Amino acid sequence: MSRQVKPGSKPYRAQLRDRLAALGFPEEAIPAKVAENLIVECGVPPRTAWRLASELSLDVAAHQYNAVTGDPRAGMRGTRIWEYEQWPERGVRPTVAALRVLAQVYGTSWKSLLGLRDLEQLPAKDLAEYHAEAEPVAAQAPESVASPPARAVALVETRPEEEIGAGALDDAILLTKTNVDDAQLDDLWADLDFLGGAYTRTAPQSILGQLAVIEERASALLKGRQRPKQAQDLLLIGAKSTAMMAWIAGDLGRYRLSRELSSAAWLYTQYADDFLARRWVRTSQARVAFWAGNGVESAKLAADGLNYHVGGRLTDAPLILAEARGWSSVQAEPQVLDAIARWTTIENPDLGAGGDDAFFNITKDRRHYMAGTSLLSVGQASAALREFTTAREAYEKLSLEHRWEAMDPMIRIDTGRAHLRLDDLDGAAAQVEPVLATDVGKQPDMVRAMLKILAAELAGPRWRSAATARNLAEAVLDAHASARP
Repeated sequence: MSRQVKPGSKPYRAQLRDRLAALGFPEEAIPAKVAENLIVECGVPPRTAWRLASELSLDVAAHQYNAVTGDPRAGMRGTRIWEYEQWPERGVRPTVAALRVLAQVYGTSWKSLLGLRDLEQLPAKDLAEYHAEAEPVAAQAPESVASPPARAVALVETRPEEEIGAGALDDAILLTKTNVDDAQLDDLWADLDFLGGAYTRTAPQSILGQLAVIEERASALLKGRQRPKQAQDLLLIGAKSTAMMAWIAGDLGRYRLSRELSSAAWLYTQYADDFLARRWVRTSQARVAFWAGNGVESAKLAADGLNYHVGGRLTDAPLILAEARGWSSVQAEPQVLDAIARWTTIENPDLGAGGDDAFFNITKDRRHYMAGTSLLSVGQASAALREFTTAREAYEKLSLEHRWEAMDPMIRIDTGRAHLRLDDLDGAAAQVEPVLATDVGKQPDMVRAMLKILAAELAGPRWRSAATARNLAEAVLDAHASARP
């Protein structure tokens, strides 16, 4: 190449086309040679190589796919073509029928869209079809285009003075080229918002996997060329998706993965340089640190998150309550009461469950539950019980789609603990027994953690001689043991 450019990039492909044209290749033969070079020299997988050689974005390729099928409203989308390109390492295996349509879009044969690793993973029926079909006829061309002709180098070295800087405009125009469009970004944001809302009613592992796809797409796009605003959008998508993944991994008890995801999320925010993104990540980090047993770290992360003022999109409440809960783990009563007082002054009982940041803007039931657990940990049992009562009422008013299933057992367990502190064993049993009748194994890791704490309190000196307490403690321990992953 005459100038150093990233292998496989759009400038690289533009220079490659110029070299091929200079070697006498007809225009219609150039895409195939570009695809061949991307595969052999740059290690680009075949389906991606052919799309890039055709200079098509994912969404434009999907549009042309639908046009080839004769139905512009057909279901192919850029996201699905991206998933086809990730297979077999991840993503979705394309059918032979899909490959045939893509081949028409790219002007090649469907067999050329499959590499060796693809063939090794094909079903036997598809592999038989692959071998049954004749090989496409290769275009005749010089054996190699790996290095530029010596004459071209000489021309560069001896060009006249008036040509110096003549390519500057072309270089600047490259800045307008982008591998991403607004439709792709809108899709990514829409998918994030949907998954954030779906977490309350969908298996965490499923949401975690779908978020990973979004993060991988954003990361893959960032390796290309974008305008500054598009690049920042992709960085924000990376930050939000990994912060959500860290939160969910913590819910599943996978704290090592959660810490790695948190580090990745914070790195995205550093490059995005966005206060809202930093709030997302600190909210997630504070939550994970608390449930991993690092209460003081949780409080400090939450306090740092409050330094990033964003004007209402993500309220202060989740971070203030996380700060209170973190300090409660070490019975730091002054800090807990101070945080609860700050939260009380800003609490908005009408704050709903919707919005772009619904995942981090926790609902009213969860806010009052967090306040209650913090108060309970510093000996404020009566105040905690009031908060748990409000949390229960708020939970029951939520529509089913906005209820987080884990809140019911968590409110019941900690309400039971508050009753124990107030010497009401029967009240505690009434709260906890419905939890024990359910499948605790389906609940997040923190439910099991709270059951363990409850069992320890029932086995303490205060209740050791009470048969009801012993029986309840045994039932709680049995539920905890049966729920181990």
